[in-house]
Amino acid sequence: MKNNILITLILVAVFFAGCDDSFLEEATNPNALTSESFWQKEEDALKGLTSAYATLQPSMGWAAPYEQYIVTENYRTDELDWRDDVTSWIRLASFTNEPANDVSSQYWNYQFQGVFRANQCIEGIPQIPEISPDVLENTVAEARFLRAFFYFNLLRNFGERLPLYKVAFGGTQEHYYPPQASPGEIVSFIETELKAVQEILPESYDAENAGRATKWAATAILAKLYLWQGSYADAVPELKKIVDSEQFDLVTDYGHLWDARHKNSSESILEVQFSGDRTGSRREFHWITIHLASFNIPGGGYEEAYPSQWLFNLMKKDTTETGEYGDRILETIMFNSPQSTAYYYGENEFTNFHSPNEIFWKKHVTFPEDLTDYWYYSITNIPLVRYADVLLLYAEALNETEGPSSLVFECINRVRNRSHVVPVPETMSKEQVREHLRHVERPCELALEGSRWYDLVRWGVTQETLLAHGKRGAENFVKGKHEIFPLPYKEMLLNREWEQNSGFGK
Repeated sequence: MKNNILITLILVAVFFAGCDDSFLEEATNPNALTSESFWQKEEDALKGLTSAYATLQPSMGWAAPYEQYIVTENYRTDELDWRDDVTSWIRLASFTNEPANDVSSQYWNYQFQGVFRANQCIEGIPQIPEISPDVLENTVAEARFLRAFFYFNLLRNFGERLPLYKVAFGGTQEHYYPPQASPGEIVSFIETELKAVQEILPESYDAENAGRATKWAATAILAKLYLWQGSYADAVPELKKIVDSEQFDLVTDYGHLWDARHKNSSESILEVQFSGDRTGSRREFHWITIHLASFNIPGGGYEEAYPSQWLFNLMKKDTTETGEYGDRILETIMFNSPQSTAYYYGENEFTNFHSPNEIFWKKHVTFPEDLTDYWYYSITNIPLVRYADVLLLYAEALNETEGPSSLVFECINRVRNRSHVVPVPETMSKEQVREHLRHVERPCELALEGSRWYDLVRWGVTQETLLAHGKRGAENFVKGKHEIFPLPYKEMLLNREWEQNSGFGK
């Protein structure tokens, strides 16, 4: 041991003897990028933004996209049942989750990672020499939109007791151990940012830049923020802007939304991009298909979740004038019917693969063989806001502020007509329209798209709805507690002065 130490000391002495004084003056590795050295060219603005957008696309972990977009946003709802497999998923779905839950903690990490990267863009892009004024203004606005969007996700899932980061590197004790925002501060910040960027962001992009945030994405999220706060009067003009813009239209075939061949369609307002590119070290795909697919399909899926019996029964009633199943159930659920199809049936039918009474998700379970070389490399985009959602929110907000009108029924029936299901009668009362939107239209149109949980919470009907619809684990739901997640355990350890969300221990 002594000889080893002596040899090491000699080597160190030789190393330093061979260096001149300039070595000791090197503060940083000259070959490494830093926040100061990165922002040099106009193209670096887009590189920085790409990093911020990438937070929406957590594809490096095997179950990361599934956890972010299916588990976090759908397992708590009455639309979905699950297979007893991953403990953290089960606890979240059955309302037995605690602050150390991996899923909610990771969701927190992803959102704040996005906030950090957006803040780096907001600070760094203006440092780029000779950047054009238009590129500067637009890219900073995009970063501000993303930061507001990440905070909107955090608000809906963790409440208002959040740290508010407006800079990437604060350099102060308070930045590393931040206070929790005061009541109303997070909402006000999101609103202010979205209003500002709404006036800057472009109305559209060319195909090469599809997926980037537009004025209409900011407008839609602002409207959703108002609806989350219960302010229908504020939401109406924002939703009206989108409808009156005539920038969007429903795709003619509901199934085109999920076939990976019609991405960024006329209906898309904001969606997460998955190109399928796997060249180099790229992983432009997700694993949602294999997690939802049945054990019995060729290659074998994980069969982690199923449509709930309540949703299946509801969608079976969503029929055409002649009593046939509508497009929505046929493109959302696989079940034992000659009308129900799947990519792997070939010349076979449902019962060649499954028991007669089984039901499975069809959304996301697709395999376009000419676009991807293996079925579980899923390349469907993930819609965050689409025009059908906006039309139904507009109908809801108008109904709540003005009562049922021809415009309310026009918005609802535009969505229904696309799927060839029976239009709603214009004789419905305000209360009937409300109940239809809550417990028929929105769940049928938007199943498995991450809307249902947030709808139930903002309507204030979560507990009674889950119980009425037979949601497994609903008996554990505590009103005033389980509408949001607890703040992560590790964050509470680091920030001893923080107050935990109601009903959860530190």
